[in-house]
Amino acid sequence: MTSQHFDFDPTRALPAASYRDPAWLSVEMDRIWHGDWVFVTTEDALSNPGDQLPVVIGNQPVLVLRNQSGDLTALSNLCAHRGTLLVEEPTNDKRIQCPYHAWTYDDAGKLIACPFETPGSIDRDSHCLPVYRVESWHGLVFVSLNREVETLKQRFSAVEPFVVERGFGTLHQGSAREINEVWECNWKIATTNAMESYHLFKVHPSTLEPITPSRTAYYITGSARATATGGTVTGGADYLLISLPPAFVGVFTDESFFWLAVYPIDTHRCTLRVAGAYGSEQDADVFRQLTSFLTDSIGSSELTAFLSEDKAICERVQRGIAGDFRPGQLLPIERVVMDFGHYLNWRINNVEPPTVHLEQNS
Repeated sequence: MTSQHFDFDPTRALPAASYRDPAWLSVEMDRIWHGDWVFVTTEDALSNPGDQLPVVIGNQPVLVLRNQSGDLTALSNLCAHRGTLLVEEPTNDKRIQCPYHAWTYDDAGKLIACPFETPGSIDRDSHCLPVYRVESWHGLVFVSLNREVETLKQRFSAVEPFVVERGFGTLHQGSAREINEVWECNWKIATTNAMESYHLFKVHPSTLEPITPSRTAYYITGSARATATGGTVTGGADYLLISLPPAFVGVFTDESFFWLAVYPIDTHRCTLRVAGAYGSEQDADVFRQLTSFLTDSIGSSELTAFLSEDKAICERVQRGIAGDFRPGQLLPIERVVMDFGHYLNWRINNVEPPTVHLEQNS
């Protein structure tokens, strides 16, 4: 792990170099994407024993699966023989077999078959697939390559009461309706844009602002580990927005929840995934209308109006940081972005973050 240190003030905007310098991304890969919890999927995508889902954590191919006992498991998705990618598409199987030389593993990653093996030629115990941390939080599945990372219960404790209050456990996940896009911007730009409601009045004047006005947004509680914010919804109950660094943001409205997850590709590109959950299959249309993020044909890869607006402004920010600027002071309405800055300072520079802040009027 690199010992490089980057000085920045979490109460101000991030420096331009953080969005374009390969050295920043290298450290982020080491200390965040390879060193912390990363959201990978929802439990409905792994609902049956034998379900296998290939993902990439940072640069590491990982196979997340539901074993025959019904437990979630995360293994290296690289054959211990010569590093071949084991599984490329979601599948269901009791075992994992390499497509190159048919080395075969059980669902715990143990090597159980090696064609043309001669007595004593292979130490099977030293050729098992590495096992990674995997935990589920209210149906959201996270993986960490770091065995020492704190539990999700510890990580998200500040926002837990507000999530429980919204009945998250009763909602039906809809991973089959997931939208995937590549945006031409750094992952931190897309992530912080999703976290804050300050930009709604300007970037979304006719899409989101009339429904969730910027002026009604408020901070509830949070820290570098997780933040909860909220705001009013025209004709409905207040929304609840949870930000779970490094790059997961979810919004609760009436009987629905939609989430957005961001993953780095390189310094100036990221992958964006969007999906959600709702009270029942019959509520899918209501869910679509309330969140305004799916097209008329649910499951289409085409972005709708407000995501297109976000994409345009995030890519504009990325074009702007080709130059230099003195990072501006963040406003109180952007406190969640400050929390994210403290998260980066914690993970990248090992600076202990402030304790949980709770707004008195929450």
